[in-house]
Amino acid sequence: MVAGIPPGFGPAPVYRNAITVGSVTLGRDVGTPWRLAVGPDQVQQALLQTLANAGLGQPTNGRFRLDGLLLTLSRPYAGFAMTVTAEIAWRVTNTANGAVVYDRTLQGLGTATLDDAIDNNNRLRIADQRAVRANLQQLVQDLYALPSR
Repeated sequence: MVAGIPPGFGPAPVYRNAITVGSVTLGRDVGTPWRLAVGPDQVQQALLQTLANAGLGQPTNGRFRLDGLLLTLSRPYAGFAMTVTAEIAWRVTNTANGAVVYDRTLQGLGTATLDDAIDNNNRLRIADQRAVRANLQQLVQDLYALPSR
């Protein structure tokens, strides 16, 4: 689920190696199958790796803290090509003064076809992971676009 990094881009100097991952938790929609598909722990691990690869991550005591709230994971019941939407709310907070520097809900799409897996459950799992990866890619692009403060 680790997101790729857009070539030729990078974070503003103030965010470079300055973001520590905080909590990644479930939203209030108990009908969303996050625990079955890709749970908070898996998303948090993918986020840690993605931020490190993007030159944004700081394992501990970063200047900024990034928290995620897993809102919805919209999945089809069946199909040859299954497209999943992962909706995650992200918030970056300055740890020194508590100021919110980024607060946005992103949707990532992931599709898996019969070429990826014949079994419906495996196809859904692959689509789930791709949706989270797409969400993380959007997050990195947004963080790269943040202005220096």
